[in-house]
Amino acid sequence: MDTSASALGAGSPPDTAGHWPEIARQWQRVGPPLRPTAEDIGLCWEAVQEWVRHRGTPRVLLLGVTPELYRLPWPKGTDFLAVDRTQAMIDGVWPGPREAVQRADWLALTLPDSSRDIALCDGGLHLLAYPQEQGQLVRVLRRILSDQGFCILRLYVPHPQRESPDAVLRDLLEGSIPSLNILKLRLGMALMESASEGVELGTVWRAIHAVAPDLERLALRIGWPVKHMLAINTYRGSTARYHFVTIDEVSDLFCGNPGGFEVHRLHVPSYELGERCPTIVLRRCRRTENE
Repeated sequence: MDTSASALGAGSPPDTAGHWPEIARQWQRVGPPLRPTAEDIGLCWEAVQEWVRHRGTPRVLLLGVTPELYRLPWPKGTDFLAVDRTQAMIDGVWPGPREAVQRADWLALTLPDSSRDIALCDGGLHLLAYPQEQGQLVRVLRRILSDQGFCILRLYVPHPQRESPDAVLRDLLEGSIPSLNILKLRLGMALMESASEGVELGTVWRAIHAVAPDLERLALRIGWPVKHMLAINTYRGSTARYHFVTIDEVSDLFCGNPGGFEVHRLHVPSYELGERCPTIVLRRCRRTENE
């Protein structure tokens, strides 16, 4: 695939320690819904094909280094660029050529105006503070995307009826949660008071540790592989925060203020917790004379 990465700014300083380098080392133990399923990829590809049918070979921006999205059967000549601010994720997870990826902050991209046709992000919006940083990303994408360009996001949205942390932890101890990946989402959302406050990952770890200080013993009792259970230790001591937002909050950012987009499609997958992992396709509105 062709690439055009020279317009990227330096972005954030290298992330040499902390949560994301550890995630990179544990990547093979991360699974759905924290990684996209075949159903999620299919929903994304349907939107891409729609754009390609009407407008031809796209210029693609991938926020993050999700291998499943890079490996889609992109048309010959696709200009593909991935951006991630953590060098360890690029080194350990990115499956493509080095010239197709850059280390940079999503909020500090200096790509030219209207220089991308499709922007993709799998489960990344919640990494940004709400509403300030998420709103800034909308402004960046509004500037970078061409008229009628697609922004395709898989989201992690909280349940309308917030669970209690105690209920989630009880399900964990009773063995009714099938994987750590589902536990992370359910417990993180249950512990979050508001999207603006978010939830600190260290808080998630402490909640689990309080009811199950011996993780290996818990894993054996509920039938999880021990290494799978111990992967929660990537959250231990982490001050990173996740900011889970509702569909309405996402729509307000992209279509209201800052705006510049319209909702084109919304897909809810069928797997467990799928209602919390929808894919939204937003279309860049045509530019006005003032833009």
